[in-house]
Amino acid sequence: MNKPLPTFKSCLSFLLFFLLATTVAQATHLRAGQIYASTDTTANPIPGRFFFTLVTFSVAPPPFEDLEATLHFGDCSSQTAAHVSRTLLSNGQNNTFLNTYCFEHTYAKPGTFSVTFVGENRNGGVVNISSSVQQTFFLQATVTVDPTLGVNRSPILQYAPVDVAVRNKVFVHNPAAFDLDGDSLSYKMVAPRISSGVDACGNPVGITAPGYRELGQFTGRTATGRPSGFSLDANTGQMTWNTPGVLGEFNIAFEVEEWRSGRLIGKVTRDMQIFVREDSNHPPLLTVPQGLCVVAGTSVHKVIQAADEDQDPMVLSALGPMFTLLSSNASFITQDGASGVFTWSPGQLDIRAEPYQVVFRAEEQKGTNQLNLVDLQPWRITVLGPAPTLTAAVRETDASIRLTWETYAVPNARRLYIYRKVNPSNLTPSACDKGIPTMAGYSLIGSVTAATTSYVDNNNGRGLDLSQDYSYRLYADFNAPKGGTSMASNEITTGRLTGISDEIKGQISFHPNPTTGILMVQAPTAVKVWAAQVFDPTGKVLTLLIPQKTAEEWILDVRHLPEGFYLLRLQTDQGTLAHKLVIQR
Repeated sequence: MNKPLPTFKSCLSFLLFFLLATTVAQATHLRAGQIYASTDTTANPIPGRFFFTLVTFSVAPPPFEDLEATLHFGDCSSQTAAHVSRTLLSNGQNNTFLNTYCFEHTYAKPGTFSVTFVGENRNGGVVNISSSVQQTFFLQATVTVDPTLGVNRSPILQYAPVDVAVRNKVFVHNPAAFDLDGDSLSYKMVAPRISSGVDACGNPVGITAPGYRELGQFTGRTATGRPSGFSLDANTGQMTWNTPGVLGEFNIAFEVEEWRSGRLIGKVTRDMQIFVREDSNHPPLLTVPQGLCVVAGTSVHKVIQAADEDQDPMVLSALGPMFTLLSSNASFITQDGASGVFTWSPGQLDIRAEPYQVVFRAEEQKGTNQLNLVDLQPWRITVLGPAPTLTAAVRETDASIRLTWETYAVPNARRLYIYRKVNPSNLTPSACDKGIPTMAGYSLIGSVTAATTSYVDNNNGRGLDLSQDYSYRLYADFNAPKGGTSMASNEITTGRLTGISDEIKGQISFHPNPTTGILMVQAPTAVKVWAAQVFDPTGKVLTLLIPQKTAEEWILDVRHLPEGFYLLRLQTDQGTLAHKLVIQR
């Protein structure tokens, strides 16, 4: 399994940046890279302050070592910093160094800024860029400085941008990106760029690398069952090259766009390199499930399988945020070389609008000095909030109904949305039904804060016709930036709010009455007691009681009411029943 690549979090542990005043010669050797950004997440954040991490991938060993790098912040300022670390890439491409540089900058005003690195130069021999050894290496990221956004961190790309393909064999790649804040990610191809001077205040300007040609112009035999040519899935980041037809080194670039509440708030551009080699071997093939929805608090348990046409031994692994950031209970345990079990129990803090993506990887294990081919496949899991629980729908007045529900004690819940329809529905929410589906025939009648536990429906002041059967459901949504929704609640139907039949009425009794505070209601087993309203002698509603069920009867707690005479209106699934109540202490 590849080790996750360094992120901007590694920079935050460096309190001192080693700034060098002189320029060190740079070699023509840069293969790939990207820039990460984070708003200030320290205990006392400074408005406009950002931390940046530049990650580059260079030829190893280089004739010259890049001891420092310069980052331009897009506001006519720049900073030069010493490299923090240099390690050999651990994905089998041991001729590649991974280099990390850390920066800090405070913007004076809000706005959108392009953060740029220009390196000298690209490595030589890149097939789809003219004279690559003479071309600069141009990277950018876009940041939005806006205090109303709160914390915002770039998406993290966990999979290394130096990869290997085989001529006439399908090549797949996935950056295994995730966003710490739960923002929505989308992907699109862009051309690799080089520097073309600077603008009026010194910000570097980029242009398409000379002679750049897309990978779709270098295809070989087309394999069936995969997209033809070269493609990038805008939702998952999955790249497919069907198939490479020319040997050599190729560079491509793509953007990962970061969206929040429909607003584009950032971009990370990755320039990456692919080696196309000759080999008679076939890559393995992974089988992953279709996208899945799960309610927080329940478990995901799936078997992931891989097969290899050449019967080569394999090792399976997985990359995803649930392994490192959100939950300690996620695991991917390989049972043998061809299968593994993925297990995850997302908690309530994992609820969000965007799916979580786990990228599974199957790699051949052919031995020393042999080319081990790889298959990568993404799997997306959406975590929904648990359904609220409606408890009662009772007459409030002759033209209104009071709904009550259990406290929705789920972290980050924002609002509850209340829906009504005439007559019961036949809705049975599926696992991926968020909120109340339109086809169920419900209409939104109101919303309340998530801490609220009741709502009076008076049809926006126009009154309800209580001779109708009304059905209600509700659902919750969650605070930004993660957002998210819950499953729909249970349905509760009022029934026509008419009196209970004489036959049922004769089988319901109240005791003790007078009572000192606890009233017992005995009713036939088939009768469900929903709630009880208490009125004073003037007809004013004082309180709504939710009964507790015991094995033989229903309990109403009226200890909070003072001594006196009251009218009790019992709401059951068989209709309503009025009864005098006396509290005596």
